[in-house]
Amino acid sequence: MKRETQQMARMRVGRATLLQGQPFFGMLALQLDLVEDASCKTAWTDGTSLGFNPAFVATLDTDEIEALFAHEVMHCACGHPWRRDGRDTKQWNVAADYAINGILRDARFKLPSGALIDARFNGKSSEWIYDRLPQGDGESGSDGSGDPQSGSGEGNDPSGQGEVRDAPEPNGDEQSTDGEQPSEASWKQITKQAERMAAGQGTLSARLKRDIDAATASQVDWRSALIKYAQETVKADYSWTRPNSRYLAVGLYLPSLHSVACGHFVVGVDTSGSVDAVLLQQFAGAINAIADTLQPSRIDVIYCDSQVNHVDTFARGETVTMEPHGGGGTCFEPVFEHVAETGETPAVLIYLTDMYGSFPETAPDYPVIWASYSSVDVAPFGDVIPCQ
Repeated sequence: MKRETQQMARMRVGRATLLQGQPFFGMLALQLDLVEDASCKTAWTDGTSLGFNPAFVATLDTDEIEALFAHEVMHCACGHPWRRDGRDTKQWNVAADYAINGILRDARFKLPSGALIDARFNGKSSEWIYDRLPQGDGESGSDGSGDPQSGSGEGNDPSGQGEVRDAPEPNGDEQSTDGEQPSEASWKQITKQAERMAAGQGTLSARLKRDIDAATASQVDWRSALIKYAQETVKADYSWTRPNSRYLAVGLYLPSLHSVACGHFVVGVDTSGSVDAVLLQQFAGAINAIADTLQPSRIDVIYCDSQVNHVDTFARGETVTMEPHGGGGTCFEPVFEHVAETGETPAVLIYLTDMYGSFPETAPDYPVIWASYSSVDVAPFGDVIPCQ
């Protein structure tokens, strides 16, 4: 029988200590097979195993080993090994670290000096963060909580906390101990079970539970959701049996239009200062995809904070482009008043906003879709599509 190495023994002790002190993270840590891997710089996980360099673990104390486990299992709980979807590997590691390190810090884990933490990214998904990182070498500045250059070097571990790797293909190899290879869905189930166990023991604070729930929530491409919802809302004759071939290549199964164009669309853009250039560009792309399918007679884009600041009109077939105008407080009434003044009823009004502002007292007689880029998901009328 092969004798266990000293660092493997220390990892097992660290996991046992974690299970006692922070049972939520400890239960998740039990789901990963421990693998010594001298070829990696620090550590890694692919949703099935936790690989570690023995020389690196030798430099860690017990608290730091517990933090290493917590870091890697949070990657799994958030589905990071399954969600890279062709993105740059190093950049994805940075985004994934930003998505979880704030939670680990608040849970009082001993993070390394190079831990990537930025208050701007609290509560945001790794996809959202990835889109806002400087493109290039996968390294980014922080808010002063850590230096992302520290510990960087070869591989995809710029912070020295370990890297998240793509999950292995379900081909029957590298099976977990129960004979079933872990998946993103199984990790979500395990995470919920760990939450209930820790909550029952009184070891999971309400704040930590809230942060974990937000971080591990199912990630749906909000653009796809907005496109499909708008198509279902607008009364046009389209068919899901004949997909729009233009969007199949990017993974969007959108219907082909049967009838002539529908009426005009109105698009409201909240320019009070909380919408950034990336979100505005993504929103414009979603509007163009909706228009490509439903062929509205025109699209009126209304930029508004406490008043209407600018209106752009795009004829059928024109590409919608967006640039911010204004930057004061938020009031939704002016957009609806502007629509009323035109004397025309739109097929739909789609409003991009953080949902903080004054609403009209009465609902209009046309469909309204609120594309909310905040945690607010209710409105006095219309339907809310989260776009975080």
